Amino acid sequence: MIELDFLDELDRFQLALKKNSTELQQGEQTSASMGQGMVFEDHKKYVPGDDIRRMDWNVYARTEELFIKRFQEEKSVTVHVLVDRSSSMDYGRVNKYEFASKIGLAIAYMVSNTNDRFRFSVFSETVTDISSARRNANMGEIVDTMNGLRHTPESLIGRCLTEYSNRIHNKSTIVVLSDFLTDIEQIEEGVERLRGVDTVLVNTLDATELDPDFDGDAILKDPESDSRLRTYLSRKTKQDYQDRLMQHTSQIEEIADKNNAHYLQLSTNEDLFNAFLRVWRQLNR
Repeated sequence: MIELDFLDELDRFQLALKKNSTELQQGEQTSASMGQGMVFEDHKKYVPGDDIRRMDWNVYARTEELFIKRFQEEKSVTVHVLVDRSSSMDYGRVNKYEFASKIGLAIAYMVSNTNDRFRFSVFSETVTDISSARRNANMGEIVDTMNGLRHTPESLIGRCLTEYSNRIHNKSTIVVLSDFLTDIEQIEEGVERLRGVDTVLVNTLDATELDPDFDGDAILKDPESDSRLRTYLSRKTKQDYQDRLMQHTSQIEEIADKNNAHYLQLSTNEDLFNAFLRVWRQLNR
């Protein structure tokens, strides 16, 4: 359950970012993909009536001629947040779905405070829109909707990202939050369809998925197929598992690099604010 108190934490996120980062200051962002501000375009000779606050005194010092800086306004972008709600995300001491949802909600909240629009959706077998592209969505309503959603068995990420790519028609950034525990071909298919869109893949995993803390006889359950497997987890078995997981995540990172996307891995045992800050900095790189 995502508690409504989380919305109060978002205010603290904003205050902390204002103290520790210049990335939220309107017009001073280094990224072309986030925020609305003014971008220097060229100079023009001064004529009476021009705004002298835009006088370029450095040019005057070199040429002894008066020039005005001309700017163009950055176009607002839409930030698309997609959270995986398949059954494999409904797992962990800190639930992966809730953790990823909070990161996504924090992104939406902060984006709405930088004059950009956001669209919040979830996906599994299909894509479900939670909010249309807007600046001032009711965050409480989004939280209520997220809590009321039923987890569906399978994540068809290739199909869903392909479907979603057809909805992107303007300057956009897309953030996909998922455990990406699915066939690598599915992931590649989806990311390839987003090529040309500023894309961030946020691989959200539980701490025990990264480093299993149990051994001996165990019954493993697949949350997506509901199948069970009785096994013995030895040190070698765990090492083999970790090697395969590392290979899988490395392949995702390679797919991201090949398609000019960006990849981050988060563990649910990370401090939520620090995890969010890592994602936010990636959006404002």
